[in-house]
Amino acid sequence: MSRHRRRGTGTRILGVTGELMITLGVLGLLFVVWEVWWTGLDANREAQAIEDDFHTRLEQLEPEAAPDKEDRCQQLADGASAACPEQMSAIDSGAMAVLYAPAMGADWSAPVRSGVDDATLNTGGLGHYPDTQLPGEAGNFAVAGHRLTYGDVLRDQDQLSPGDEIYVESPDGYYTYEVYETQVVLPQQSEVILPVPGEPGAQADRSLLTLTTCHPLFSNRERLITHAELVDWAPLSDPAPQAIAQGGS
Repeated sequence: MSRHRRRGTGTRILGVTGELMITLGVLGLLFVVWEVWWTGLDANREAQAIEDDFHTRLEQLEPEAAPDKEDRCQQLADGASAACPEQMSAIDSGAMAVLYAPAMGADWSAPVRSGVDDATLNTGGLGHYPDTQLPGEAGNFAVAGHRLTYGDVLRDQDQLSPGDEIYVESPDGYYTYEVYETQVVLPQQSEVILPVPGEPGAQADRSLLTLTTCHPLFSNRERLITHAELVDWAPLSDPAPQAIAQGGS
């Protein structure tokens, strides 16, 4: 009798343990759903509000004539010039710019704010590395964003290929960048956001945009890096690039 009783007790213990494991598994799954879905809803709402506020304040800026060539910052590959970021400081809170990347979706856009801390990135937009340059400056306008959770703004960054265009709408005008390289690096390889990526101390002679996010999709053990080069600029008084207009900006 005692042998059967011990066997019954052991079976019950295994049963209870199994039920606890299933319960913990379900709770873990619900947490993942909350982390990915619910935080995404909040972040997307906040990002849209930041973007809307950016456009409202942009409309309130005093229009300025396009700067003369000698006042422009960066020489483009075709010999034309881009504007210096003179009005960027005119918007001193909220977003400093809005990015558009048609290759990641016809209506994809993201506000850019200063800083890459959690409080900034968790709003669903992009964060600008404060020590990197601004659009139009010789150097590297480098930004970061989540690939999963909090709006997963850069979830589809791997869809960007050489030749794809990325647009930056700022108080200075519309900057058009063309993707030329994608690479995967380790988190500590911060040289990818230098003025000349991968070349410490080198003098920048072109204007770049760099996107950084986690890689692979469900891990943060590496970083996905996309480099693009400035190829065109237009003042805000000009019509928006077609890709931006189609996106409903």
